[in-house]
Amino acid sequence: MKNIFYFYNGRSALNFILESLNLGIDHEILYPEFTCDVLFQYRKKYRYDFYKTNNDFSFNFNLIKKKITNNTKVVILINFFGIIQNTKKIYNFCKKKKIFLVIDDCHTFYNPKKKLNYDCDFKFFSPGKVIPELGFGGILIDYNNVIRKNENFRICKSQNTKLFLKRFVKSTILYKTLKSLKKRPKYENPNFFRSKYIVKRCYLNKKDQNIINNFEYIAQKKISHQNFKFWTRISKELNVKPLINYKFIKHGIPLYYVAKCRNKLHAKKIFDFGWRHNIEITSWPTLNKKMKKKKGVINYWNKLVFFPNIYKINFDNKKISWKI
Repeated sequence: MKNIFYFYNGRSALNFILESLNLGIDHEILYPEFTCDVLFQYRKKYRYDFYKTNNDFSFNFNLIKKKITNNTKVVILINFFGIIQNTKKIYNFCKKKKIFLVIDDCHTFYNPKKKLNYDCDFKFFSPGKVIPELGFGGILIDYNNVIRKNENFRICKSQNTKLFLKRFVKSTILYKTLKSLKKRPKYENPNFFRSKYIVKRCYLNKKDQNIINNFEYIAQKKISHQNFKFWTRISKELNVKPLINYKFIKHGIPLYYVAKCRNKLHAKKIFDFGWRHNIEITSWPTLNKKMKKKKGVINYWNKLVFFPNIYKINFDNKKISWKI
């Protein structure tokens, strides 16, 4: 049996999981090295450590196993950029060790009611990243009926009007013109996307839940997959190396198309190119402060670029020279 909870955002869903597990002061959470700072916005303070992933961001069972100690209580796997991974082996291992396995599926979205990769204890999403009418929202799936609804949580007020006005302003020609006159943001700065603390103890109201449940997955999935194939072709022109294979993201709606540049200078040229042509090519993630001190991790981070993959691409290829 599984329970589905609707929260303000994905990080709030993760907080609810951790609070419900009654972790002690000696218990430890394991994260992959490339974890965004938003996943460390705890309401309580917990101990944590990191494990290495493969170069394509898939998890490596043996590398995780090496990091597990008697204090490990939670292992978090991230399905980076929408990749689907077989977690049966690690889930069975975790069950034997009495460790909770949590899957972060916030880099993509698919019908949470779909029977897909349920070899875990919990899974959470950020549907607001994909659904333009929403702009916020988090879903938590509890596969083993471990946690209970918190009656002290309030109900979120709808923010749809505010989000609609914000999207409208950003769609105007004046906004786009003024934006193009601004200096490019420092995407190459590891601290540029540092997130504000936004964890809320509330559930989504029924209206916003209905927006999620009535979302047209198939239509958005088609757009996202067309974009993915488009960037795969363009990556050859830009001389960047794709890191995610299309066959591993067919089930969902990946937020970004990720590629690796030759070096940091090449990445900066890609950011400049995107800014000139009003294409939001960015960096990701804002790493945990411990990982920023690891030379190997930050060097790899410096080579990564991320292409937008949600909204329909209407670039005039005749006017854009894709060679860098």
